[in-house]
Amino acid sequence: METAVHEMRADQKFSVTILFNGVPRSFEVEPNQAVQALLSRALQQFGITAQQHTYGLFPVGSTTELPTNLSLKAAGVKPGEQLILRPRAVAGG
Repeated sequence: METAVHEMRADQKFSVTILFNGVPRSFEVEPNQAVQALLSRALQQFGITAQQHTYGLFPVGSTTELPTNLSLKAAGVKPGEQLILRPRAVAGG
């Protein structure tokens, strides 16, 4: 019996939804695309021009930001996943 393997190919595009202030937008991405590239596209699509360095992408229900230096695949982003674009937590001082 053959077991189906659902491994994403590096060139296999898929969609994710990014929410900003409750507004959803769909983005077509590739597994090897950098999280930083998706973050930049999201900031542009939502018209965020000020303080861009303070924003990050977070999986829905998580307080852990996706590392911008990883690929989407390495960060664990799956097809159809919803992400939230929001300001990063500011470290107290």
